[in-house]
Amino acid sequence: MMARMLLSTVLSGAVAICMIVATGSPAAAFQQRYTYRVHDSVYGSIGTYRNDVEKIGGATTVTTEANIRVSLLGITLYNQDVSRIERWVDDRLVYFHGVTIENGQPTEVDGRAEADDFIVISPQGTVSAPGTIRSANPWSASAPGGDALLMPDTGLVEKVRAGGCEDASIAFDGTSKQARRCQIETANGRVRYEVWIDDSGTPVMFSMQNDTSKVTFTLVR
Repeated sequence: MMARMLLSTVLSGAVAICMIVATGSPAAAFQQRYTYRVHDSVYGSIGTYRNDVEKIGGATTVTTEANIRVSLLGITLYNQDVSRIERWVDDRLVYFHGVTIENGQPTEVDGRAEADDFIVISPQGTVSAPGTIRSANPWSASAPGGDALLMPDTGLVEKVRAGGCEDASIAFDGTSKQARRCQIETANGRVRYEVWIDDSGTPVMFSMQNDTSKVTFTLVR
């Protein structure tokens, strides 16, 4: 439960910030893989998170794979494997399919655009969300949108509110790097996120902190 919450909430913060600060039109053609190292302040290194992003004109496909393992003294306390695909037309999510295997138990979530809404089907039931919904993935969108976020491991739809952004210098890959540092928090104010975005619009690092721990995703390639 702990790592599941950390993965979804960190990514929801990242995507919400990226929605607000990203600008400009999508490139005519683009394909790139981004791999992040996941570090927990209590348990240390707990896994990897990868996005393959392909853009052709106004259409974008994002494929996500993640492997999370939380261990203590050689004993696995929690594991999660993620496989997801989402498709966008311009700045609108039109399709989502994801399978999350948590401690051996799979959960499947599907979504599709219908008129002005986005229909989410999951073990939670069927929900009609705003058509401006984003998924909890830092590469899900390239333009500002609504504050409704799809939590891809459960199918729940949640809200966040964004704070401000400022220029900052961070230690990244052994060097000092300039980036835009942005903050966000959940609607109830219990969790705070920080995201560092470089000049190309790439989230090079993002983190989540609550009362007990901090999880950081760092771009490694």
